[in-house]
Amino acid sequence: MATPLGWSQGGSGSVCLAFDQLRDVIESQEELIHQLRNVEEKAAHAKTKALLAKEEEKLQFALGEVEVLSKQLEKEKRAFEKALSSVKSKVLQESGKKDQLITKCNGRREPHAPHHGSIRGFFPNNPVPVSRAGFHPTFCPRMRIQAGPCGPHPRKSLQGPGRPRK
Repeated sequence: MATPLGWSQGGSGSVCLAFDQLRDVIESQEELIHQLRNVEEKAAHAKTKALLAKEEEKLQFALGEVEVLSKQLEKEKRAFEKALSSVKSKVLQESGKKDQLITKCNGRREPHAPHHGSIRGFFPNNPVPVSRAGFHPTFCPRMRIQAGPCGPHPRKSLQGPGRPRK
C-alpha cells in the first residue's frame, strides 16, 4: 500500500504533520462553507428585499386607487344628497299644491253641500224636488253631465244624443 503524500513510514512526527494539515484543510473548508452560507443568506435577503419592494409598490398603487375611489364616492354622495334634497323640495311643493287643490275642491263643495242639506233640512220627509222634465236638479240632460260631490264631471256610462259609444 502506498503512503499518502506528506506521510512517512516511520516516526510519529510525520503523522502529526499530516493530521495538522488535514485539520487546516477541514477548517478552511468549514470557513468556505460558512462564507457560502453567508452568500446564500445575502442572496435570499436580497431576493426577499426585492419582493418586499415590489409588494410595497403594489400597496402604494392600491392606496392611491383607494384614495381616488374615496374621492369619487364622496362626489357621488354629494350629488346623491343634492338630488335627494331636490326631490324632497319637489315633493314638498307638490304636497303644497295638492293641499291647495284639496282646499280649493273643499271650498267648491261647501256651497253645494249646504244647498242639498238646506233643501232636505226644510223638508226632511220629502225627496229632493224634481224638475218638469223629470230629471234630478243636478243633472244636465243635454250634455249628459251629472254633478257629484266635487262638482260636475262627465259620466262615461251615460250617452248623449246620436250614435251610442262603444
